[in-house]
Amino acid sequence: ATVETEMKSMSPAERVQTFINQMVVWEAGFHAEKKSDHYKHSTEYRCRADADAKARLVDIFSENLSAKSLNTLGAARLETLGTGRPPEYDQTVLMDTENRFGTGWTVETRKTKGINQRYQYILNMESGTPKISGVNVWRNSAEKWEHRNAI
Repeated sequence: ATVETEMKSMSPAERVQTFINQMVVWEAGFHAEKKSDHYKHSTEYRCRADADAKARLVDIFSENLSAKSLNTLGAARLETLGTGRPPEYDQTVLMDTENRFGTGWTVETRKTKGINQRYQYILNMESGTPKISGVNVWRNSAEKWEHRNAI
């Protein structure tokens, strides 16, 4: 089977769009949770909320990241459960940036609020569907993509 017929589920750009949509919902929801009085003042509540947020994050990562990336890219976010204001994942997939290279693809996004940041997601086929295997951030000062160790 060719790569085109293997891509029955979604395109690389659709995979990235799905991932950032799920992440912005997770990030905004958990950020609000961390601001709540219950979270701030009840250790038991905070532990339960953290465990729930981590479980939701594992589900998102399992669906969208490659198996290898789950243990590398996803590890830091799962450890810190970091969220941002404005949300880091409030990104837009840039039209016509889905590019093929070797056995994979790259798809670019741009943060819609805050610092005008560009990201490049790297995807590879896994079980017939594109999965995110890496992410780069554009560094204007160096005028090149820089690999990120965490997603």
